[in-house]
Amino acid sequence: MNQTPTTPSASDALLFRLLFDPDQSDAVRETILPRLGERLTHKLPYRLGELPDWPENVTVLAYLDDAAIAEFAPQAAVRQWRIALLPHPGLEQARLYFGVAQDLSGALDNALADQKERRFDLFYCNGRLVFHSVVVGKVFSLGGETLSGFERIWNILWVMVAGFRAVKPHAYTLVTAKDKKLDTAALGLVMVEEGGSSLLSRRILDDDGSNDGMLDALVLAPRSRMEMARFLLASLLPVSRRKRLPPFVGHLKTESLTVTSPEPLDYLHDGVWTSARRLELNVSAKVLRLLPGRYLDLREEVCQTKETYKVQSLPAGEAKIAIANKALPWLHRAGPEEFKELYSTLRDSARASPAYLTLMVLSTILATIGLFANSAPVIIGAMILAPLMAPIISLAMAVVRQDSPLLADCLRTLGVGILLAVACAAVMALLVPLRSVTDEIAARLSPTLLDLGVALVSGAAGAYAHAREEIAKSLAGVAIAVALVPPLAVSGIGLGWGDWIIFQGAFLLFLTNLFGILLAGNLAFLVLGFGPFNQARRGMLAVSLLVAVVSVPLTLGFASMVERQRIVQTLEGAEIAGVVVREAAVRTNKPMHDLVAGLTSIIRRLQNRGTQEQKAQADEPLYLTARLLSPTAIDSAAVERVKAAIETRLERPVVLEATVAISR
Repeated sequence: MNQTPTTPSASDALLFRLLFDPDQSDAVRETILPRLGERLTHKLPYRLGELPDWPENVTVLAYLDDAAIAEFAPQAAVRQWRIALLPHPGLEQARLYFGVAQDLSGALDNALADQKERRFDLFYCNGRLVFHSVVVGKVFSLGGETLSGFERIWNILWVMVAGFRAVKPHAYTLVTAKDKKLDTAALGLVMVEEGGSSLLSRRILDDDGSNDGMLDALVLAPRSRMEMARFLLASLLPVSRRKRLPPFVGHLKTESLTVTSPEPLDYLHDGVWTSARRLELNVSAKVLRLLPGRYLDLREEVCQTKETYKVQSLPAGEAKIAIANKALPWLHRAGPEEFKELYSTLRDSARASPAYLTLMVLSTILATIGLFANSAPVIIGAMILAPLMAPIISLAMAVVRQDSPLLADCLRTLGVGILLAVACAAVMALLVPLRSVTDEIAARLSPTLLDLGVALVSGAAGAYAHAREEIAKSLAGVAIAVALVPPLAVSGIGLGWGDWIIFQGAFLLFLTNLFGILLAGNLAFLVLGFGPFNQARRGMLAVSLLVAVVSVPLTLGFASMVERQRIVQTLEGAEIAGVVVREAAVRTNKPMHDLVAGLTSIIRRLQNRGTQEQKAQADEPLYLTARLLSPTAIDSAAVERVKAAIETRLERPVVLEATVAISR
């Protein structure tokens, strides 16, 4: 026989006492009382500061707003009342905090379900209950719960565009429950008891630590506006599953925390601004007996006693004094203690040690052999072996820091290394009975702006690799990319052969690499905060002028490269005088011909007057190689007709080296 399930009777079901807002009497009478029925034993309107004298272990339904719950919940914990919350129209912060359903009917269903009570932590700031977060400092909405998505985006964009000047780090002293003391300067502090309670903590902390008897304090201390801008932009993106601490944020986890400052502390307590001279924050663990709301994901956590103290990245000592109460610089400025080891390494690299001199000789010999043998792998080995990159990076630091002794050491070491490399290569050129310009030698005789681009990128990478120890292993790749010793070896070969043109082209490539690395290294060290721009301005100007001077012939070489490419595209596959042109190429008759050709190309493009004959007379002959395809045999007269047609098409004289092929 089937039996219909019955609901618990008033004798065995949980009984309730109701505290309600007298201004919501209609909702109580129309909705709440009918649902409770016989399970309601007492009902009482609640007024701030007035609590009924009810015994322990009673279950109280609270239909109150945020302000009333902030007073009622701690008293309920003291009196050992079991409580459940109903969604009052003014219950916003507490409703989210306790996971209460938004509709009154659903919340009543949840309360009447006879669920198991849970023990809940209470988080206090200066004796006042905190539902979400305490945010110290007028930075931007780190609380995040009181603003809509659009309002948060607008607030962040306003800070980035107009609010940077008003944002200044302030000095703070934080003392944990175990008397660990932190003196730092920060833009703001965020204190929460649950990881999802604020915009910042939600991006960094896991929610697994909620209700564990500890509070989390995040110290926001960016050293520059650029660093802060990166974080603000990242805060607009979806929260990553992989939570990690940003490099400018410190994290403390403790049972209680004291915050003091030389200035009054302006802070947001659950989205409401207030001020105090001192903040006392603490968590009372497992004190509130709660019938949890429908959306409260409450884990059975064992109260922790081990503190978290991750503050290595925060400014302290001289760094704290340097930024406290001052507008953030655009670029990060590293304190002396932050790059002491790096500076020591760079000083060692600036000295012409026996190891440096030995490696210069060996790498030059290896590079010269590779150039004569036309062997790229051997030349790459010389690039890795060469020690020239280190003193150039040290020179970049010397320019940024305006360190005269370091600058002198770097210039002396570089000068010795350059002379040694050129001399070794010249001696080998005299001793080796070879005098042919191999492809590897020719590739280093006509530098262009592309080579300067490689040098700039390599210089930035080299400076960054020196500043960040964890990526120092990338220096080998930087050395291969920029290739300092092979151009010096080619210059030495040019001297040994007595060929000034070869020396000029190769040494121009070396200067391009040198000045490009130096300029990019300066910029990289500035961005990384190893020197203020005002201090480095004079040295940066000098290096920029050197790069500008070198860029003139590089621009000419690049213009020549573009012109050659245009000519090849014009001729390749074209049918000229009954013949199809294939494998067209422009051959330079001299190594420095690219510079002359580039200058000529620029002049021709700037000319707006003059006859075609006058322009042709001003041009040097263009050396072309091509393969001429014809269905029949062609004689020298036909080749002359092809040459004349090419000259007409290119509007300049050419010297044609043609290979004739019959296509049938």
